[in-house]
Amino acid sequence: MLQRNGLLFLAVTVVLFGLQVSTVAQPAPPVPAPVAPAKPAAEGTKTLRIAFSPSESPTLDPHAARDPFSFRLIATAYETLYMWAPGEHPHVVPCLAKDFPQVSEDGLTVTIKVDTDAKFHSSECFGEERTRNLKASDVVHSFKRLAVYGDNGMYWLIGGLIQGLDEYASKARYDMNYETTDTKVEGLTAPDDGTVVIKLTRPYAPLVTMLAHPSFSIIAREAIDHYSGMLDERMVGTGPYRLNAVADGRLYVFKGWDDYRGEKPVFKRVTFTRRNYWNEFIEGFQSGQFQEMPMWADYYDRVVKDGKPAGVLAKTATEVVQQDEHGYYFLAFNMEDPIWGAMDDDGRALRKAVSLCIDRKQILEDAGWTAGWNGAQEDLFPTGMEFEDADDELAYGKSDIALAKKTLNASKYKGGVDPSSGDALTLSFLIYDTSRILEQYANLYNQLIVNLRSGLKALGMKLDVRYLDTTNYREEVTTADEQLFVSGWFLDYPDPANFLQLFWSENAKTSLEFNNASRYHSPEFDKRFLEYESLAPVEGNLARRRELVSAMAGEIAKDQPTIPLVHKRTIFLRNTGTQEWPQMPRQTYNDIRFVKETDK
Repeated sequence: MLQRNGLLFLAVTVVLFGLQVSTVAQPAPPVPAPVAPAKPAAEGTKTLRIAFSPSESPTLDPHAARDPFSFRLIATAYETLYMWAPGEHPHVVPCLAKDFPQVSEDGLTVTIKVDTDAKFHSSECFGEERTRNLKASDVVHSFKRLAVYGDNGMYWLIGGLIQGLDEYASKARYDMNYETTDTKVEGLTAPDDGTVVIKLTRPYAPLVTMLAHPSFSIIAREAIDHYSGMLDERMVGTGPYRLNAVADGRLYVFKGWDDYRGEKPVFKRVTFTRRNYWNEFIEGFQSGQFQEMPMWADYYDRVVKDGKPAGVLAKTATEVVQQDEHGYYFLAFNMEDPIWGAMDDDGRALRKAVSLCIDRKQILEDAGWTAGWNGAQEDLFPTGMEFEDADDELAYGKSDIALAKKTLNASKYKGGVDPSSGDALTLSFLIYDTSRILEQYANLYNQLIVNLRSGLKALGMKLDVRYLDTTNYREEVTTADEQLFVSGWFLDYPDPANFLQLFWSENAKTSLEFNNASRYHSPEFDKRFLEYESLAPVEGNLARRRELVSAMAGEIAKDQPTIPLVHKRTIFLRNTGTQEWPQMPRQTYNDIRFVKETDK
């Protein structure tokens, strides 16, 4: 998407990052007077209060959402068949499903038993009964609704995987007479109230982790029909919290649901409140009005020093949480090019030399991307991915011009010269027209060009840049003849398959968000990827899944089809005096239900 959220051609990049906490200078409010540190909440005070930025424009509709903040709101009241649980190792557990699926021998038929003891929140959509128990047909209707929303939501996550669902969605979107609710889909059925049967187009065990994403939240059929286009502000879910009030996108109030079937939430209420100015945030945080708030770049030095609370927050129970974004920008070589994509030792050396010659930190500095809020991407795997440490020894994104020269000179391209012609090699680079994107991103890519050209010159090579005057960059990349492209990925959920699919050869054929932009084709990688896709994310498969992820990382590092560039960082403040926050990646989105009280 994350947010991915998905493969980011640059026009989408502008939209997605516009949803992050604003770093644009706000009108400078007066520095608030010091406020006494907040006292621990009195016993019985059970409200968890979270502040959010005015740059957020959330929706409560799980099938139309595309941004992380919306997903967090959605996961507070809705539930999915499976969910992520906190701990040192992120893992999925059954939620609205009774257990992990039963899978046929060929891996194509997935049978899931749903928890029919789960009840929907009280709503007028159910008539006099006000509620009812979950049925398998609710899962079918919810998934079909997600499919109809298509690119307006996150359907692309599962696009092409369920037999007949793409065809159903296409007809439902464009044929106004098509019955979108009751039309049967071959690969998505509910033979009885407690059973969902999914027929896949190929074996895909990571389906379980995908179904933990908030986009696959289950909505009652009656709510879909009754509220229709109003589900951006209405919620009829099964979660431990129910929506109590909404105020024009400025305030969201959730209350603990007394009839919840599982462990009751610790906090009786959870509020998300928008604040427009820094002094509103900091005064609310100091006084105990908020337990979590976003950090603004312009005010960072006032309240943070060396990563610790400072200034008016110096002696408060405040934690400064700094997290690398769960994805990064990268360059992709055209692996179909006979020179730059060659899968021999000389081709590998050429690509590694180019990667080594790029000074990522210098690019950030020259582009004006503040170091505390951005970083050079040195690893292959993004932060927050399961088994992300499996690439620790690879130095995939290392910058070292001396090593770049040594690597290149050990190949047949010594001094950057093509031995077949005697001329200096030229690397052709296709990039989006930087005059059509936000200034901060234009600065980044313009400085990338400057830095790359300088690095190639030091190696004896040249750079030729073509600016693409179109919004269809991702589609163009699938067939373009240039030798280098710009791309990016942000984890939608922690399963490694969500990232490693970018290197599977079959995805070079698609222009969807998970496109293999480098057109990388490694039989060894593909073999391991398909085995990984056959293993359910359960404890018994943990060791083998890690082995496969490590082996795939080794193949990618050997071949160097991509060049990691930079990532952004998120910084926010949390009160740790009365709350204990769960240990789980942010892109699981369902952390609110696991927040506990503490007496420290």
